[in-house]
Amino acid sequence: MFFNQLGQYSSAIHYAEILKNSKPSKRNTCLANGLAIEAQLGLNQLEVDSPTLQAAVASCDEEVIMESFIHSFIATKYLRDGNTAEVYDQLKPSLETIEKTRYPRLIAEVYATLASAYLQDHKIGEARLLAEKIVNLAKGLGNTQAVVTAYKVLYQIAELSGNYKAALDYHVKYAQADKAYLDDIKTKHLAFQLAEHQAAEQKSRITLLDRQNNLLLTEQQLAKTQAENNRLFISLLIAIITLLGFWAYKSWTIQKRLKQLAEYDALTHVFNRGHFTQVAQSALTYCESSEVDLSYILFDLDNFKQINDKYGHACGDWVLKKVAKACQAQGRKNDIFARIGGEEFCIALPGCDLQTAVKLAEACRKAISGIDCSATGHEFEVTASFGITDTQMSGYKLERLINDADSAMYQSKETGRDRICIFDPEAKRTIPQASHTLLSL
Repeated sequence: MFFNQLGQYSSAIHYAEILKNSKPSKRNTCLANGLAIEAQLGLNQLEVDSPTLQAAVASCDEEVIMESFIHSFIATKYLRDGNTAEVYDQLKPSLETIEKTRYPRLIAEVYATLASAYLQDHKIGEARLLAEKIVNLAKGLGNTQAVVTAYKVLYQIAELSGNYKAALDYHVKYAQADKAYLDDIKTKHLAFQLAEHQAAEQKSRITLLDRQNNLLLTEQQLAKTQAENNRLFISLLIAIITLLGFWAYKSWTIQKRLKQLAEYDALTHVFNRGHFTQVAQSALTYCESSEVDLSYILFDLDNFKQINDKYGHACGDWVLKKVAKACQAQGRKNDIFARIGGEEFCIALPGCDLQTAVKLAEACRKAISGIDCSATGHEFEVTASFGITDTQMSGYKLERLINDADSAMYQSKETGRDRICIFDPEAKRTIPQASHTLLSL
């Protein structure tokens, strides 16, 4: 399992064969067969017509999860070969059983394979449904290939249907998920390479100690040679220590960089969506236990696509950075500010009531509309539409806060843009705020 996760499939097959040759229990035989099949798939060596494969499936007749994983591996092989009919034959008969296992990784992988097959067959509705189910499972999965595939399918569906805004949003999420997944793989590879280096270093030390012992045994006959070898040993030891120090520093800098990439948006240097979710969830938990309010502001730049299309993406990136800097200057140090989409930003305000949140949103709206764009060489205005809610109206669930603020933000868009709207849970609508004045709450 360890080597499969690292992508070291040859080593995974080697240890699976050792396990199978050790007369294991029936359960361990099933696990060894399943992990070997996963490695063969990774090496593109899986033969779906092999009698060995059928025997492996039969060995897992009492292990539902691993048997289902094997069917998933076989279906993935058929999908790579473009044989979608066999994909359905492998997965659809046992789909209900797979869902009953409540095992997120298995369910997500099966959904991802089926969604890709449906998309190949132009069954758009089925593909979208399964991809959305994977997205709903994403919080419990971490960074996996299934989540990457889901966003890719949703992006391609939106593009095929001509919904380019949704396609852009899903493409951003696909790129973020793919990057996070690749970052995880790189981190694992780095750890594996460091372990290999440490093993080689240990072997080198043992060799040097053996040599030193031999020299001590012949001390009287080789006194002069011993002194020269000791000097050589010290030089080698210094070189090894220097090398270890270099690797330790290199590892520290890489980890620091990986952490920054994982937590911050590369363009605006504010929190990205994934890290914002973690920090905001922690803040909500604290506020709920302490019985204090938390307000949530969501805003989206108006007509941003027109800026990109007319003046270029470099100009659009300049606007995003200026907006982030302008809004950061308005808030408190403990406010949680993030870019969660292409031109979409949010601010979580722990310990802040709704009236204060409205004042901050108005300050941000004015700061954005006051951005001087002449430095770009073009003349245009930058405005944003805001939606606001708090825990008294939307509760302490982050998803509900986001949805309610999103509804309020779209009300701002619909009522003229460059304004603020507050979510109203009683009227099932939002309360619009005048674009240049704050209404009393």
